[in-house]
Amino acid sequence: MSSTTFIVSPNQEQRFDNTESSGRRINPASFLDFVAPDLKVIEARMNDDLGSDVRTVYSLTNHILNAGGKRLRPAMVALSARAVSPNIDLIRLASIGAAVEFVHMATLVHDDVVDNTALRRGLPTANAVYGNGVAVLSGDYMLARAMRLLAMDGDLKIIRTVSEITIEMSEGEVMEIAATGKSDLLLEDYLEILRKKTATFVEGCCRCGAILAGADASTEDALAHYGYRLGMAFQIADDLLDYTGDPLVTGKPRGSDLKDGRTTLPLMLGLQAGNDLQKDRLLTAFANEALSDEEVLYICELLDSLGAFELTRIAAADQVEKSETALDCLPPSTAKDCFIALTSYVVQRDK
Repeated sequence: MSSTTFIVSPNQEQRFDNTESSGRRINPASFLDFVAPDLKVIEARMNDDLGSDVRTVYSLTNHILNAGGKRLRPAMVALSARAVSPNIDLIRLASIGAAVEFVHMATLVHDDVVDNTALRRGLPTANAVYGNGVAVLSGDYMLARAMRLLAMDGDLKIIRTVSEITIEMSEGEVMEIAATGKSDLLLEDYLEILRKKTATFVEGCCRCGAILAGADASTEDALAHYGYRLGMAFQIADDLLDYTGDPLVTGKPRGSDLKDGRTTLPLMLGLQAGNDLQKDRLLTAFANEALSDEEVLYICELLDSLGAFELTRIAAADQVEKSETALDCLPPSTAKDCFIALTSYVVQRDK
């Protein structure tokens, strides 16, 4: 069951043209190309470290590992490091990048159990295949693997950063569950859930990359703030996609948040803009698991007509603008160009 040995020579150095901007706007869909070699090394580290002599653990973790995903969290670590220096320690990058992705994967497993989710990215979830008990414990196993990687790296600042964002995420998940079914959720509470559940993780990934590359305090904070704003934009856009996305592309049914009783920004804005009859229709649909596809489509059309979707896009774009402003102190580089392209991806993505 054990996997092959992970080997990266300390002298193995990739040639990154990162000293100045490329002078062209990078296509939002290809912003990860620059760190593709880094992500390949991180992926190898992940495959190596999830080996287990327990057959079920080995099978389940590989099921999750092979389920897809863009590896955005480790990409944020790599891009932040490359924005500071073209020469970074690949062994350390592989370990830290793998660790943050393991934390992310563990939270997805736990989320799917809590939400009783059967499909993710169009594929069966771990809990659907192996059952809730095994899925939860395997998520714990991945968290333990992440902490082991960080302990082996030994950088206390990075260990503290990942520990703190894991705590924040856990609190955010609990807050979200506690808010389920509350159609009168306050905007500040919604934003705090987003901050804890998503934004602090992206912020922490950027901070880890900056620390890895030896950034000074002001650069580290700038990259962290970029990550925070990007994470906020990402989650707002994700909440919008729940209503506007194509299920064949997103891999999940449209209106899941509505049927599950999650109050997100599109619904909040629709309730604010609607008349009494429209509000009543929205509230009748809210937390109604028996809602048909046709009824979901009607609610989506209603929210769109009330301007809720457009206002949500504006809110995401505002966070994106603030994230780009945070990059102003960084010198021109290809990594910086990629960060700017990433902000475009966040608001344009369809899944």
